[in-house]
Amino acid sequence: MLWAMSVHGHTSPSRRALSLLPVVLGCALLLSDAPRQADGHRGPLIVVYVGAEDCGPCRSWQRDERPTFHASSEFARLRYREIVVPQLRALLTTERWPVDLAELRERVKSRPGTPQWFTIRDGNVLASDAGLSAWRRTIWPAIRAQVRYDPVLSEAYDELDVLPVK
Repeated sequence: MLWAMSVHGHTSPSRRALSLLPVVLGCALLLSDAPRQADGHRGPLIVVYVGAEDCGPCRSWQRDERPTFHASSEFARLRYREIVVPQLRALLTTERWPVDLAELRERVKSRPGTPQWFTIRDGNVLASDAGLSAWRRTIWPAIRAQVRYDPVLSEAYDELDVLPVK
């Protein structure tokens, strides 16, 4: 880069400022794009529970684990959805599934049985497992890790006066 020299062999302050302009503009563009990247990559954590009313392990989870989960600070920081059918044999019936969860229906089809859970962020399944023991073994630790170590969720949560849903 050629520098414009003043009479005394030094660059003028205005020329130095102009030469830094591309650097400043580049940094400003990167910083202005950061919130969009954070929003695009760090959407809300969604937990989907799949169960059946005639499923013994599902009833056990609903009775023993779900109340504690719903009362937790983690629950207040995520979106929760349930797909509960009256009978296990109707689990894969298309009309029981919301259109936006059709992909999960295909996953359940490949691993039949209930209860099942999925943790999802930005359309990506982060964790999934089936069976009553899966809640404590896989899903609850995954939820806690995602909520606890997510600075975007933590900051947003800290700014709110949120009471657990009971």
